Amino acid sequence: MKPQIVVFCCTNAVIMPEDEVERVNAAQQAAVKFSRLPCSGRSDVLYMLRAIEGGADTVLVVGCPDGVCQFLEGNLRARMRVRYANRLLAEAGLRNERVRMINLGPDDPQGFSDALQDTIARARELGSWTRA
Repeated sequence: MKPQIVVFCCTNAVIMPEDEVERVNAAQQAAVKFSRLPCSGRSDVLYMLRAIEGGADTVLVVGCPDGVCQFLEGNLRARMRVRYANRLLAEAGLRNERVRMINLGPDDPQGFSDALQDTIARARELGSWTRA
């Protein structure tokens, strides 16, 4: 089965990641669901955990590089939430690498593609917690 990936992406972090998501879905490498946020700081632990509960193998949060967030600390708050989500998953008996965050700027178009491929590979390693 192909891995299920949910991506929460800051609007300012990457210019056109939807094209890469469509390419990956068309190539049947994974089933990627993509959601844009006004800031990665708007991501929420509840959203991340609901994505995992809903069948996602991994969640990827994409934020701006450190020190570049237009909302000052949004990406730092997102990173803390990712850590907290992973702690909760570990407490629930799931491996805590299921939620990850990367920081990218709009001047790094290849970065999103590389991160998505890495996330797909990690999801394949972890396997699905729902398909035992």
